[in-house]
Amino acid sequence: MFSRNFKIFTKILFCILLIYMVIANISVVKATEGSSLLKNMEEQANSFITKGQQAAEGNINYDNIAKEFKGLGQILTMVGAGVMVAITTYMGIKYLTAGPEAQAKLKVQLIGVVVSGMVIFRSI
Repeated sequence: MFSRNFKIFTKILFCILLIYMVIANISVVKATEGSSLLKNMEEQANSFITKGQQAAEGNINYDNIAKEFKGLGQILTMVGAGVMVAITTYMGIKYLTAGPEAQAKLKVQLIGVVVSGMVIFRSI
């Protein structure tokens, strides 16, 4: 008797919750064509596009860009070199302690290590 009433109560509660969620998620769009907010957004977008077009008219000095990012590239190369040393050491120890099947899998993984090393050290 109690379980039957409990089931009915949970179903009613679930339906009320579902109806509440549907009603709570109904949204009203308050934008109109004459809205000042919409016009303000359009003006800001147009001024942004105009600034970009004016900046594009000037020459871009790629040498200055390369000089600014050179330090970042050197830092990333050093981090990559450290990671490569750690991974190579780890894989070497695993290779020495592994059985023949695991050694074969490590050789396949070594292809990825070699490719990533080529990518890291290509810019040196």
